[in-house]
Amino acid sequence: MLQVQFLALLTYLLILLVLLYPAAIVLPTMPGSNHPMLTRSKTGTTAQKHYSLAPRVFTSTHVLASSPEPKNVKAALSDPLWLKAMKDEYAALLNNKTWTLVPFQLNMNVVGNKWVYRVKYNPDGSILKYKARLVAKGFHQTPDLDFFDTYSPVIKASTIRVVFTLAVSNGWDIQQVDINNAFLNGELKELVFMQQPEGFIDQSHPSYVCKLEKALYGLK
Repeated sequence: MLQVQFLALLTYLLILLVLLYPAAIVLPTMPGSNHPMLTRSKTGTTAQKHYSLAPRVFTSTHVLASSPEPKNVKAALSDPLWLKAMKDEYAALLNNKTWTLVPFQLNMNVVGNKWVYRVKYNPDGSILKYKARLVAKGFHQTPDLDFFDTYSPVIKASTIRVVFTLAVSNGWDIQQVDINNAFLNGELKELVFMQQPEGFIDQSHPSYVCKLEKALYGLK
C-alpha cells in the first residue's frame, strides 16, 4: 500500500515539475544529431502538402502519336496508315483464294461484311502494327442452309502439356510460329455468298458477289 502511494506521489511531482519548469526537462538526443544544421525535427515544423483537385492523366507518347482507330470505312480510307492495313488484309485474302467473284442471282442468300480496326501494341507501349480485318456478318446466315455444325478446332491443353514435357525431358528447343490469317485456311463445304468488301469493289464487276471458298472471320 505504501509503495502504491509513493509511486502516485512521485508521478504527481513529475507532472508538477513539467508544468512549472518545462525548460528544465532535457530530452535525450540521438547519437550523431548534434550537427549545427537546423532541421524540421529540431524546429518542430512540418512541410506543407499541396493537393490538386484536377484529375491526373497518365499518357504515353507512343499512344498519342498513333492514329486513332477509325469509326467507319470512309475515315479509314482517308488515313494512309489504315489504308495500308486494309490493302494488306485484302491482298492476303486474295492470295489465299478466299473467294471467287460470281454473278448475283436472286436465290442467293448474300451475307454482309464489315471492316474491324485495331491498333496492336508492344509491351513497352510502342505501336506494333495497325490491323484491319474483314469480318463476315454471320448473323445473316440461315441455320441448316448456310451452315450446320458450328465449332472451332483447338488443341487440347493436355496435348500441349505432353509436348512441353517431352521437350523438357529430351532437352529440345521449342519455337513459336505465328501464321497470319491462319483461320482462313479452312475450306468451306457449304455455299456461302458475301458482298464485296467496301472500298475494294471490283470496278469491272461491281454487281458480282463473293463466293467464299475458305472460312472467313464471323461466319457461323
